[in-house]
Amino acid sequence: MGGISFVMWQDNGAIIQFIQQSDLSPALRIYLSIGGEETDNPDFNKVAYEHVEQVRQTLIAAGVAENQVRFDYLPDGTHHESTWGPLFAEAHRWLIRSSNTMQ
Repeated sequence: MGGISFVMWQDNGAIIQFIQQSDLSPALRIYLSIGGEETDNPDFNKVAYEHVEQVRQTLIAAGVAENQVRFDYLPDGTHHESTWGPLFAEAHRWLIRSSNTMQ
């Protein structure tokens, strides 16, 4: 599962609640990324980063192994295909690797 440029500004915590209420497999692999320049509002960008970090921490607390959750922060990344395109191949490779390869 992946979330590239994973901005959750309108979900009112729904993704956190969903994770907390779900029976997640410890073998689940999650790729998350966010850019530091998602918008032209630095305060929003800071909150967006914090939300994705909270999702990462919630997944780990819910039983997904820390090495199964990857979070890439791109300081110059924007909410645009020019940022997402180069990430896709690496995110895909990482997601399909077996957990045994990562250890």
